[in-house]
Amino acid sequence: MRAFFLTCFFVLCLALTAGAETKIGFVDMKAIIAKSEPGTKAMDQLKTQFKDMKDTLDAQKKTLDTLKDELQKQSMMLSQEAKLDKETQYKRKVRDFQDMGQSYQRKLQQAEQNLSKPIIDNLLVVIEAYGKKNGYTAILDKQASGVIYGQESSDITNDIIAELNKVMRGK
Repeated sequence: MRAFFLTCFFVLCLALTAGAETKIGFVDMKAIIAKSEPGTKAMDQLKTQFKDMKDTLDAQKKTLDTLKDELQKQSMMLSQEAKLDKETQYKRKVRDFQDMGQSYQRKLQQAEQNLSKPIIDNLLVVIEAYGKKNGYTAILDKQASGVIYGQESSDITNDIIAELNKVMRGK
């Protein structure tokens, strides 16, 4: 009896979906954010905002490299105590550099999230409106959904970029 009901349920589901046309599209969210006008503006803003911090990190890395070279060159000539002192100094500076790098990464990620949130919010609205307007049953993110194959005609990434650019220009 249970098998009969399950069979009837599956037949009913197949009958309902057979009559309805499904239209599925997919987008590459990373490409949209990277290629859209608001996405490129946000990336430029991030680069400008964190240029000084990157320059500081680069300078400190160069200093560490120089210190390491000096330590290697002088290791044979230094006393054991002086050698240990230099190594301790070097390790402290490496640790400071790593801490600064991690702090830089956290600040960068936070700023990136703050800049991308309004873009993503608008993007979701644009995708939903586009899907309803063009009769899509579903629109999937190419990367996150695990789409392995999709016909090029189903990729609506460029259309969504154009729509997002229009919406963001209007704001």
